[in-house]
Amino acid sequence: MRPLRAVAIVPDDDAGLMGRVKAGDPAGAEALFTRYAGPMLGFTERMLGNRAEAEEVTQDVFLKMISRCEQYDGRASVSTWLFAIAANACRDRLRSAWRTTSVPLEAVPEPKGEGSIEGGLLEREKRRAVRTALDRLTREQREALLLARYRGMPYADVARTLGISEGAVKTRVFRAVETLRALFAEEGVSRWTAARP
Repeated sequence: MRPLRAVAIVPDDDAGLMGRVKAGDPAGAEALFTRYAGPMLGFTERMLGNRAEAEEVTQDVFLKMISRCEQYDGRASVSTWLFAIAANACRDRLRSAWRTTSVPLEAVPEPKGEGSIEGGLLEREKRRAVRTALDRLTREQREALLLARYRGMPYADVARTLGISEGAVKTRVFRAVETLRALFAEEGVSRWTAARP
C-alpha cells in the first residue's frame, strides 16, 4: 500500500482564484487569465473595433488585476470586476483616440478621379465640420453615438459598457443624432445628417 501524501486542494471558483492572486500565487492569475482572456478579448475588440488595441487592453486588464488585486473586495463577482476594468480602459482609449485622431466618415465620399484641389478642400471642411459638431455633444451623447454608430456595437453592449440601461443608450443616441442634424442644418450641410435607424 502506498503512503498517503498531502495533496493541495486548488479552489477553482473565481473568488478562490482571486484569493490566490492576493496571496501572490501566479497560478491563480494564470487560471483567471485562461478563463477570461477569450471573452475579454472579444468584448474589448467589439468596443474598440481594433484587434491589436483590444489585445493590448486585455493584457493591461490582467496586469491591473494583479497590481490592484487588493482593491477587489468580493462585493461583485470577479468577472464583473474584470469587465468593469476593461470597460473603463476601453473608454479611456476611445477618449484618447477621440482627442488625437479624426473620426472616419463613411457618409462622406472620397474625391474621385485625380482629385481636385476643391474636392480635397471640401473633404477637409466636411471632416472639420463633423468633428466640431461632435465636440458640441455632451460627453455622454458622444460616447453612446460613437460606440453604437461608429463602432457598430449593439445597444445592449453599449449599455453594459457605459453602465446604463439600453433605453438610456437609445435616448442618448437619438438626442445626439438630433443635435447633429440641427447643427448641420445651421451650417447648411443637412445632406450629411442621414443616420441609420
